[in-house]
Amino acid sequence: LVLLTAFGARSLASYSPAQSEQFMDWCTGAKSATESTCSCTLKSVAQTVPAATLAQFLTSQASGGSFNFNASLASTGAMVASSLASCASR
Repeated sequence: LVLLTAFGARSLASYSPAQSEQFMDWCTGAKSATESTCSCTLKSVAQTVPAATLAQFLTSQASGGSFNFNASLASTGAMVASSLASCASR
């Protein structure tokens, strides 16, 4: 458990504060999820999604575009959706 927590913390640290805030704003706003669900989702996503990929995903969401046009963004979108569902059910 300690290793997973440390790994997650290191991964989350790779996201800038602005990027984390942008994710939380998108998640609580567009997805109408609770702050705790969004925080859980962000921590989960941070373990596998590089900062640059998350930035592309958030940009595509902010512009109203679909992430399905790009395989990498589609994969990220699926991962975010899965993590969001998992965190919401806790």
